[in-house]
Amino acid sequence: MRKIIAIIVVIIFSLPAFAQTKKENEKTKEITGAEIKFEKNFFDFGKVKIGEVKEVTLTFTNTGKRPLILDEVHSSCDCTTTEWSKAPVMPGKKGTLKAIYTAKDLGMISKRITVFSNAESYKMVLELKGDVVD
Repeated sequence: MRKIIAIIVVIIFSLPAFAQTKKENEKTKEITGAEIKFEKNFFDFGKVKIGEVKEVTLTFTNTGKRPLILDEVHSSCDCTTTEWSKAPVMPGKKGTLKAIYTAKDLGMISKRITVFSNAESYKMVLELKGDVVD
């Protein structure tokens, strides 16, 4: 019986500590870090002729409180290359990411671009779609 009472007392006294920690984490997140928000997370090229090169510029905003830096950008295949500014994007400002796709194979395409940054959501996945025709 004493053990049960002791366990209950420990639980009751530890609950406020957990609540305070969560509150402090939320407060810290509000005032620190960068955050990235793309206007669109996907782009549809529509019909693309084989051998054709398509280019799209995707715009994003730093909605955080600190400068945003894109560390790396990877595409899911060698048919898609990317270009982006290495300069930090200040809070409230916009930046761009250019994706260049070269149509090599016939059929529907779904290519992914993964953006790594110093944002709270450090990894974003963008998608390029289309239909490569003859």
